[in-house]
Amino acid sequence: AYLDLAFDLHVLPAEYLPYVDLFGRALLEQGTATQDPVALINRIGQQTGGIRAGTLISAGYSSPRGVAYQVLRAKAMAAQTGDLMAILRDVLLTANLDNRERFSQMVLEEKAGFESYLMFSGHAVADRAARARFSETDWAQEQIGGITAYFFLRDLAEKVEQDWAGVLATLEAIRSLLINRSGLIVNVTLDAENWKQFQPQVVDLLGALPSKVAPAAAWNWQGEARALGLSVPSQVNYVAQGVNLYQHGYQLNGSSRVILRYLATTYLHERVRAQGGAYGAMAPFDFLSGGLTFLSYRDPNLLGTLKNYAGAVDFLRTIELSEDELTKAIIGAIGQMDAHLLPDAKGYASFVNTLIGYTDAMRQQMRDQVLSTTAQDFRDFASAIQSLADHGVVAVVGSKEAFQKANAEREGLLEVVPVL
Repeated sequence: AYLDLAFDLHVLPAEYLPYVDLFGRALLEQGTATQDPVALINRIGQQTGGIRAGTLISAGYSSPRGVAYQVLRAKAMAAQTGDLMAILRDVLLTANLDNRERFSQMVLEEKAGFESYLMFSGHAVADRAARARFSETDWAQEQIGGITAYFFLRDLAEKVEQDWAGVLATLEAIRSLLINRSGLIVNVTLDAENWKQFQPQVVDLLGALPSKVAPAAAWNWQGEARALGLSVPSQVNYVAQGVNLYQHGYQLNGSSRVILRYLATTYLHERVRAQGGAYGAMAPFDFLSGGLTFLSYRDPNLLGTLKNYAGAVDFLRTIELSEDELTKAIIGAIGQMDAHLLPDAKGYASFVNTLIGYTDAMRQQMRDQVLSTTAQDFRDFASAIQSLADHGVVAVVGSKEAFQKANAEREGLLEVVPVL
């Protein structure tokens, strides 16, 4: 049995969002009213297949604000679902948030983990920093898991020691707002026969949770996009440049999946990796929000990489694809769309699609557009890439020396922010 409990994050004030990951851990790692942290963790390990906290944040078709949830994902053998539900009842209703020592340890773990992540996955940090002004959901992701969250963790480590009462009051406020049946969506993946036994257990759990009206909070996320240089002690850079294509007139077509995958594996690979010396290059596109970024990984260059990003426009405008190249590009894109999923992943994917309003008909339309991609679609997409060259937001994780050199050549290119 796979169970997902999704609590609506929109009820939280914006200043609480950086707490979200820590709050999820606190529910599962700080003990309950009747068990200390070690006993609770052992109980979860012995009686279930695991419970973990995460977030689901995405733009969507069904809501102009998109979706933002904290999700508890749990699984158990069908014979042990009663044990699972008893554990969930305890952590949701009686989790011991007043454990300063354990919470402080978690804050320091999260801080150290982000510092390691920053050095080895700096492209993902730069990506979130570039996207933070594309949409409310992109902004929320940056607040929870981007560089803003890291600065928050640094300050929080001190606040835990100096003002634990204030921190605890915030955690209790988050619990009061978030653990609420009225803002909860439940997803179950299970065979029909065992669902007959599991359904009453789910109903009992829901009945035990508080239910109250919690209006959505206003997140004032829109602001001036800044070109950031996030300074770390590194010999390489992670260079991101991004734009919201929809804000510049692009109309979604499934051919973009084929084109961007081909662009990343040919042009960006050749210019940024093979010639430029970076370890990798990619072009992720969120077709829900419209956010497109070009990214480089462990890159010795900065301005040269940005120049290569701009060169993608001419590459697409002049491209001549053979039928064989086009077929291979289409096969690669469709393979990514329809990868095999195990039952838990299939159930969760269906859950996400339901929340964001992405229907079977929409998915089929996307497949049809992928399969009917033409060489002309590649050339037409050059105008969309032009908006990245003209209006793209730059964010780079790299060294202070690299930023000084870049700003000397292109005055005012980056606002340098010391990180480590």
